[in-house]
Amino acid sequence: MTGTITAFNPLDLSHTDDPYPRLAALRRDRPVSTPLPGWHVVVRDADVRAVLAAPEVWSSRRNNTSVPETPEADRELALSQLDPPAHTRLRRLLSPAFARTVVAELESVVRERAGALAGRLEDGGDLVAAFAAPLPRAVLAAFCGVGDGDAAEYDRWAAGFTDLLGHRARPEWPAFERWALRAAEGRAMGGVLGRLDRTEAVTFLHFLIVAGVPNLRHALGNLVLRLLREEHWRAEGLPEAIEESLRLDPPALWQMRTATRDTVLADTPVRAGERVIAVVASANRDPARWGEDADAFRPGRPGLRAHLAFGKGPHACLGASLTRLQLRVAAEVLIERYPGLRLASDFRFRRAGDFMSRGPAALPVHVE
Repeated sequence: MTGTITAFNPLDLSHTDDPYPRLAALRRDRPVSTPLPGWHVVVRDADVRAVLAAPEVWSSRRNNTSVPETPEADRELALSQLDPPAHTRLRRLLSPAFARTVVAELESVVRERAGALAGRLEDGGDLVAAFAAPLPRAVLAAFCGVGDGDAAEYDRWAAGFTDLLGHRARPEWPAFERWALRAAEGRAMGGVLGRLDRTEAVTFLHFLIVAGVPNLRHALGNLVLRLLREEHWRAEGLPEAIEESLRLDPPALWQMRTATRDTVLADTPVRAGERVIAVVASANRDPARWGEDADAFRPGRPGLRAHLAFGKGPHACLGASLTRLQLRVAAEVLIERYPGLRLASDFRFRRAGDFMSRGPAALPVHVE
């Protein structure tokens, strides 16, 4: 029986375009599969949580096999690429900028930027291009203290930086680095960047763009699509609907870790140095955690905020509060301005994103 189930290959776009039927079959019959030599895919909630919560066994740093393990090299790695204690130190320094009380002060900025973009949405236009894509760039610019003189260049960086690897070879990197160093010396993010080494500060600002802009775009597109399809286009119960959208349609499908030693995961031997793909998109729909209606949109379900869209353990998303704020305010602005918003009759889901991420490439809508 289990031999007939096709494994989930995280590097195959045909698997990640519509991953959920395949992942459901694996949850039932093959909780750990091996689509590639030395790569193991875990799909059940309990196993995914176990991987994400134990960096001493499942390393993020060792994913970077081409980067030497030295303090100097660590300073050029993103927060998501580090293990404790380097990760613990850096996260502790940055956390004050992402406190809920600090993020809450951005609400007026988010509402103003969202209102301006919503006002330019045209009947029959693409909501992703007009709203979901530019809003995260605009909000992050405010968060990072981008001045008017840098706005045009910043917008190009935010649109073009999509990968944590190879960025220093890009022709625009020197200009970005000069801006990032100025930002680190100022009051951006409450001045916390000044507590970092200069290289660490530049690396983190790059990481904010790479992680924050596309993931928020996908999360916002997924949310609008989910609310419209579920006929939940209303402000009532919006925070719960946002959490349910994040559970069902996380913008990041999976996370990778590397085994630090020979071990066993869900009765499957894993050797030191082998990769483990923890599929949070599958864990978020595991009936063992979420009930037999795990694939259904039910905003009132118990324990909803325990979903894994923001990860778990040391690498739980530092910007979760900022993401939730943007999703709520953006949805409120759109619902208030366009209470009759609907998808174009010929809409067909077309996926945007890389191997790890998923959201609508376009959302043609009619405004009323």
